[in-house]
Amino acid sequence: MKKLLFVCTGNTCRSPMAEVIFNSLAEQKGLDWRAESAGVAAVAERPASQNAIQAVAEIGLDLNMHRTRFLPEIDLNEYSLFVALGEEHADILRSIGIPSNMVRVLHRAPNVDDIYDLRMDIVDPYGGDLNAYRQCRDDIVGAVKVLITTL
Repeated sequence: MKKLLFVCTGNTCRSPMAEVIFNSLAEQKGLDWRAESAGVAAVAERPASQNAIQAVAEIGLDLNMHRTRFLPEIDLNEYSLFVALGEEHADILRSIGIPSNMVRVLHRAPNVDDIYDLRMDIVDPYGGDLNAYRQCRDDIVGAVKVLITTL
């Protein structure tokens, strides 16, 4: 089974949501992939944020057992692919020696209902209300669906 690592800043919001969303979709599609997550500035062993837990619970997923992981404390040789939640995270991955061909950035899927919405980043909901986390979750769902088609 191949493993991928979602990477964000604190590993309390975006990357753990991406991890459970990816694993659910990969299982539904019978893919031979499994995701984990970490943060470039994470304090190890913290839970996911309450709003992240609630946002994914609303779509039937569970983050209650998630504990943050600090990127430098992980054996990076275990992973076939690294998926950053922002360009800055991708830059950090490349700076620590991850080959560029193993690093991708998770971008929002195009919003077909609003041709003028040109944002590409999945906005960090940290500190926002539950609606900010719901929007982030929905952006991640769309982006992960696109990612899965490329594996």
